[in-house]
Amino acid sequence: IDGFLVGVEQSSFVIPLEMVIECIELNEDRRKDNAGRNYIDLRGEVLPFIRLRDLFEIEGCPPRRENIVVVQYAGHKAGLVVDRLMGEFQTVIKPLGKLFSHIRGVGGSTILGNGEVALILDVPGLIQQVSSSESRMLAEPA
Repeated sequence: IDGFLVGVEQSSFVIPLEMVIECIELNEDRRKDNAGRNYIDLRGEVLPFIRLRDLFEIEGCPPRRENIVVVQYAGHKAGLVVDRLMGEFQTVIKPLGKLFSHIRGVGGSTILGNGEVALILDVPGLIQQVSSSESRMLAEPA
C-alpha cells in the first residue's frame, strides 16, 4: 500500500495514504478546550482528534510542536496527533497474529528499511473510536 509514515517518540506508524487529507500543526492554544474534549476548530468544522501517544500508552513528554494528520473514511473526519511527519512510504502489509488481534486501531504491521517494525493504523476503527467517545462526552451533563 501507499502509506504516510509518522512517529511518536521512537515508535513508527503507517497511515494508508488514500485516507490522509492534510497535515496541520497543533498549536499550544488548540490542544484542549476547557471541558477536556479533544477537538479543534478546523476552518469552521469541528475535528475530533486522538493522540497516538495516549492510545498506545507511549511514555515520554510530547514535543513542543505536535502535528495532526487529518484522515477521512466514509464521510467522517478525525485527527491523529503525532510527534513527527516522516513522509510517504510504500509498504507491504503483514497481518498481525492472533495474539495481537485484540489491539484496537491496528490493521497490520510492516518492516521498515532500518529493520524496525511499524504498525499500520486501522483508520476506520480509529474514526469510529474517536466519534463514539466524542458522542459520549457530548451526551454527559456538564
